[in-house]
Amino acid sequence: MEKRYDITGMTCSACSSGIERTVSKLEGVTSCEVSLIGKSMKVDYDPAVLSENDIMDAVTGLGYGIYYEGEAPRTRKSRRDIQLLVRFIVSVVFLVPLMTFSMCYMFGGPVPAGIDPDMGNGQWFCLVTLILSAVVIGINYEYFTRGIKAVFKKVPNMDTLVCLGSGVSFIYSLVLTILIFIGTYNPNKAGWTMYTMDLHFESAAMILALVDLGKWLEELSKKKTGDAVEKLLKLTPDTVLVVRDGVEQMIPVNQVAEGDILIVKQGEYIPVDGVITEGTSFVDKSAITGESLPVEVQEGDEVTSASLVTSGVIRIKALKVGDETTLSKIVKMVREAGTSKAPIQKFADTVAGVFVPVVVVIALVTFLVWLIVDGGFNSEHCVTYAINVLVVSCPCALGLATPVAIMTSTGKAASFGILYKDAECLQNVRDVNAILLDKTATITEGKPEVNAFYAFGMDEKQALRIACGIEKNSNHPLAKCVVAFAEGDGVEVQGFEYNVGKGAEAYYGGRHYLLGNERFISQSRINGEVRRLAYRLSAEGNTVIYLADERRVVALFSIADKIKTHSREAVELLKSRDIRVAMLTGDSEKTAKAVAASVGIDDYLAECMPEDKLKAVQNLHLAGGTVAMVGDGINDSPALKEADVGIAIGNGTDIAIDSAGVVLVGDDLRALDTVIDLSKATVRNIKENLFWAFIYNIIMIPVAAGCFASLNFTFSPWISAACMCVSSLFVVCNALRLLLYRNKRFTMDTAPEPVKEIPAGTVLADTQAAGSSAASAGPEKMKKTVYVEGMMCDHCVMHVTKAIASCANVESVNVSLEKGTAEITSTSPVSDDEIKKAVEDAGYTVSGIESLPQEGRR
Repeated sequence: MEKRYDITGMTCSACSSGIERTVSKLEGVTSCEVSLIGKSMKVDYDPAVLSENDIMDAVTGLGYGIYYEGEAPRTRKSRRDIQLLVRFIVSVVFLVPLMTFSMCYMFGGPVPAGIDPDMGNGQWFCLVTLILSAVVIGINYEYFTRGIKAVFKKVPNMDTLVCLGSGVSFIYSLVLTILIFIGTYNPNKAGWTMYTMDLHFESAAMILALVDLGKWLEELSKKKTGDAVEKLLKLTPDTVLVVRDGVEQMIPVNQVAEGDILIVKQGEYIPVDGVITEGTSFVDKSAITGESLPVEVQEGDEVTSASLVTSGVIRIKALKVGDETTLSKIVKMVREAGTSKAPIQKFADTVAGVFVPVVVVIALVTFLVWLIVDGGFNSEHCVTYAINVLVVSCPCALGLATPVAIMTSTGKAASFGILYKDAECLQNVRDVNAILLDKTATITEGKPEVNAFYAFGMDEKQALRIACGIEKNSNHPLAKCVVAFAEGDGVEVQGFEYNVGKGAEAYYGGRHYLLGNERFISQSRINGEVRRLAYRLSAEGNTVIYLADERRVVALFSIADKIKTHSREAVELLKSRDIRVAMLTGDSEKTAKAVAASVGIDDYLAECMPEDKLKAVQNLHLAGGTVAMVGDGINDSPALKEADVGIAIGNGTDIAIDSAGVVLVGDDLRALDTVIDLSKATVRNIKENLFWAFIYNIIMIPVAAGCFASLNFTFSPWISAACMCVSSLFVVCNALRLLLYRNKRFTMDTAPEPVKEIPAGTVLADTQAAGSSAASAGPEKMKKTVYVEGMMCDHCVMHVTKAIASCANVESVNVSLEKGTAEITSTSPVSDDEIKKAVEDAGYTVSGIESLPQEGRR
């Protein structure tokens, strides 16, 4: 059984690895994966051996909070950054006078006479700095409680190092303060007061304050890794207008039930998945698919959640609500991918698991070595350098190197309509050197149509009705084409049976009929006339379906599936990466050859059964290939599962999507190039982070231990604390660079629309006719581009869209967040002043309005 939990109280990778080790050791646990960034834990265990209470007790026993997924206290989690900021500010209030007194005395500056050691008040100086330091420690007591508890549970973490560094500084200084107050043994006449400059109260306090600052900045930075998910969540409106019992009413979106009729107006996001029952509109699906061009929808069309209605008003029947909507599934998938672990992280986790104990040992060795070098306990170096080692070490940088980059890149990928199911897939994609593409709905639109029908020795209408009767029992895309062509007028058949990859068979009027491809029909049933016709149609790129009885072929369907606009460009992009591209299809050799040639694919395999596609993947594996399989159907699922990376087209079957490791929400095949490119950028970023984490600790620990003291190159504990914070922050900020990722090889927003060619020899109409044609085309459209400043998120897009849509004569509005523009279409003049006022009333600024040339309706 696999369960997910929310974990609270983790501060570094040693925390997450400690929880993993503890839970993994429980009897009955198969696997355990803890995400520091996602603050979550995934456990696979045998409920017959282990109970949930045992798992929860193991985690709480380590000092962390554990809750069922989604039930963790939200206020505490969301206000963690505010707590750290407040703690830092209060610490600084007491740290400033502490540092002022310590630094002034150290460098000969003025110190209040009442605590000036040079005026015989060294005891009071010690007492004041002790009190100020103790207050800062009290404010930051959590580091000590968590750090000490982690030691007793044998899972030391970052808090342990902070606790040791600050605690040792404070205790060492406290002992000296007591001795100064006692004023006993010391051969020097000045007594113990000569050690006033050896106090480290300021270091004990400064370490904690700097850690607070670093953790606060780190928390703010880590929040940005989930920006893409947060933007998606904001696309669901809080309330929605529904029609119940003929009455329109506004209800919370979580109360929408399947079957409800929703009214969605211009400028609003569609809250559920459903089908349009009334109205036409243009919808912007860029938040889900990454494609910014609006799509026209009308009655009967299906729409998905998070699509923005840019014009008109539509009524939608809710088909999927709540957690079943496309948006909810995408958010869940992105979150799970962001909290999963990549193979490259395993080594870092292993090192992080032993990092803290090793650092403590190094600190002890440093203390002993400097004790011997300086010749006894009168050495301050042994304590200073030991504290330096404890504080400068940074397991956080090591633990954050991979997960922050993974969460950032999976969130960024979602904005392009790319969903990586887990971090392993994200890493593996970069090594792909062979890609197998399914044809139907992958290279082609997946919306085939019957373009020709022929009957042989049977009445055409009767043959069509029999074919329709058979195909009405099938969900295959080609079956739907036949049913649509016959307008659903089919006979009732018996004994229907579907043969995967071949076709279907059934009985009607006492005869046995076969309907499928050439492999399914016995060669003896195909005469010369039929064979020649089928050959010609296949050579033209059509799919040929035969209808045969026990003796001969009685009808033939020619079905064409339009090739996607960007399929050829997508293939060229992949081949430019030295990736071998091949096409797999169940179509005939001739059809496969025609389609492959049209998109620039040299290798193809025709008449494929599901096992043939699976075998193709296995053969490439044997040849040393790292294979990606791209498909959308049930027959692709075995190959998708077998491939190193399975990539499913988002509009494919649930089985295909479940079998794949990557899902393309849109249907632009060029996204495959982004899948690979983003994977390479992410792995490169992770390696940069790991290099920094290792090199930082390798260099800074020896420096902190005083190895270069003879060269006068060393520093104090508070500088070590600053270095430690900067190291963690560097890793997080470097990972956040992935938020700026763009695929420079192509831009989906500027993709050209297919252009229809005018046949040669076409005679253009004369002037009078042309004028008549233009008049009949309808009123001319007027377009304006409004440049809007101040938009920050998709909520801003919604507000600006609503504001402009409220202006008189506006027909449609398309707002682009990236471009900072609003494209307005109207059939009557729209006032610039009214647009400007509407936008500014919504809280944004108009920097300019540009009118575009008019164009007639097509």
